[in-house]
Amino acid sequence: MRVLVTGGAGFLGSHVVDACVARGDLVIALDDLSTGSRENLAPDIPLRVADVSDEGSLFRAVHGEGFDVIVHCAAKTKVVESMAKADLYRRVIVDGTRNVTKLAEDRHVQMLVNVNTGGALYGETPTCATEHARTEPPSNYGKFKLEAEHIVTEAEVPSLSLRFANIYGPRQRTDLEGGVVAIFLGRWRRKEPLVVFGDGADERDYVYVADAVEAITASFAGTWTGVFNIGTGVATSVNTLIAEMTKVLGPAPAIRHEPERAGGVELDRSCLDASKAERMGLWRPKVSLAEGLALTARLA
Repeated sequence: MRVLVTGGAGFLGSHVVDACVARGDLVIALDDLSTGSRENLAPDIPLRVADVSDEGSLFRAVHGEGFDVIVHCAAKTKVVESMAKADLYRRVIVDGTRNVTKLAEDRHVQMLVNVNTGGALYGETPTCATEHARTEPPSNYGKFKLEAEHIVTEAEVPSLSLRFANIYGPRQRTDLEGGVVAIFLGRWRRKEPLVVFGDGADERDYVYVADAVEAITASFAGTWTGVFNIGTGVATSVNTLIAEMTKVLGPAPAIRHEPERAGGVELDRSCLDASKAERMGLWRPKVSLAEGLALTARLA
């Protein structure tokens, strides 16, 4: 297959590129390099530098290229920042997704895979959210990602949106809000205190990047359309995460508690029920948190 990966030089996108190469696909990465890096890609991977929110730039970057699949990973991802920079986040997430959808329609792709978020869409989840749970995005990031998902759903090509839990693994940046594993790992290695906001009881659903990528590549079959949660169904607190990382890395240098971050968009509990994906044969989680943390520590 010929595959285009937007955001292909980023954390998740570059892992998708690697998986496509391993499958024998012909893959092109497209990225504006605002948070992605050429170093995340093998030297022989074609990289087209373009901003998905600029329709002209996007189409020029892939002029004359045909694709069977487009994987749309490109986005802005800082929840708190989205509240202060609403115009930027709308432009990149909403306008960018609209442009990528136009490209998918123009190239008559067999599948458009939209990488979405779960936690930012569902809001608080006292029980792990299914796809039928009410979507109540508390942040601009979540609201724009939900709007983008609607654009993909209405595309005139087969499409599928994957609502991911918190993805972690090698190559994850330490300056993005969702990368707590990467942030803690970096501080551990530099022997700096781990910063915990609040009491450390906030819970998230952590999915290892290789598992996340497997859900994406499985989607290429074109057997499934619609919306699917991709998560483990296990809510892990920050305190428990530190305890699990301690088993891999040894005692933390120190732990410093700070007040909850301002903005009112942080969640106490975010957890996804991915039983639909398993029931329909699309995907199921394979890597436990303990295994994923050990892999991340070894490969990062």
